[in-house]
Amino acid sequence: MIDKALQLYNFNNPNAELIRHNENMTYKITDGMKSYVMRIHKSIEGFNLDLLRLNIDKTDLIANEMEILQFLDSQGNLLTQKVKHSACGQSVALLDDKTPVTVLDWVEGLTIENIDLTPEIAFNLGTMIGKLHNTLTQFPPSNRYHYDSTLLSRMIDEASKALTQKHFTKQQAKTIKDTLLCIKEYLAHAEDRFIIVHTDLGKSNIIHQNNALIPIDFSLSGYCIPEMDLASAFAHINDDTLNQEILKGYESISKHKLDNTAINICFCLQILLFIICQHNKFASESWFQDNLVRWCDNYFTPLISRQY
Repeated sequence: MIDKALQLYNFNNPNAELIRHNENMTYKITDGMKSYVMRIHKSIEGFNLDLLRLNIDKTDLIANEMEILQFLDSQGNLLTQKVKHSACGQSVALLDDKTPVTVLDWVEGLTIENIDLTPEIAFNLGTMIGKLHNTLTQFPPSNRYHYDSTLLSRMIDEASKALTQKHFTKQQAKTIKDTLLCIKEYLAHAEDRFIIVHTDLGKSNIIHQNNALIPIDFSLSGYCIPEMDLASAFAHINDDTLNQEILKGYESISKHKLDNTAINICFCLQILLFIICQHNKFASESWFQDNLVRWCDNYFTPLISRQY
């Protein structure tokens, strides 16, 4: 597949190195003095985002992701990856079996999981998220994921299936469903605040380059409240002092007023998206079961009890 994918682009003497295979096959392509990220959008077995996608065509979603990157680049408010078009001028190329392929410029630097996070970097992370939201507010309506009350209904149904498969205990399933209902209720009354957000600002998706922070991998981006990205960052940073600096940085530049309750709600939603989308893959593993107990006790039960 990689050989056929490379033939779709005007490379001279490319060398491909597999980086990872999760939702897609991700390669670093080195061609002379230039480097790129190539993604062959074929997920590993057991990784399924159909719950999120609903009836939106996968190729349309990927094409729209490329449009978001090109829009961010055109606005010049923050650094982003640039899209490399195929030999036929397409932002999304297709293999013979219709598997989509995309190529982006490689961003030099270290992901923030590989550096010491300081209060200054955390503050800058907050301003980066604020600039991102300010810019994406201007992006026209498009085919993206919707992290809304309708999705929460589908997640509740999937939680019932997981209980039938004995991936959750009865008590865990009840706690998860009650938490999803709580989040659903909140989001149903907050859709007037929805914008396109990244949704996946983990440490591996933020590059530190010459004191600048660059968000990468917008594949899960979609419509939700702004707090979704703050919650994503908080969940991965997991340090109260640094999280407060992120918040200060965000509020110093963002046009969006934050609701602390919503940050807690989105924090739980981030965890639940992982649980619901991945339970078939990880339910038999002890770390998953151990974390289910911790997530229910430390996050979901307090949210249901309004102890946030």
